[in-house]
Amino acid sequence: MLPGSIDLIILILFFLVLQAWWVIPIIKKNNNLNKRANKFREEIKQLEKLYKK
Repeated sequence: MLPGSIDLIILILFFLVLQAWWVIPIIKKNNNLNKRANKFREEIKQLEKLYKK
């Protein structure tokens, strides 16, 4: 291995961990919001079917 390659690998891993640290919570929150939106859409569809009758 070339000198400094281990440092470079550690630096890249550190960068990836830091990126995951703030991206993963955003993705989780987005998924939760999408699930809630889908529930509301289903409720709206049910109410529309109910009132169309």
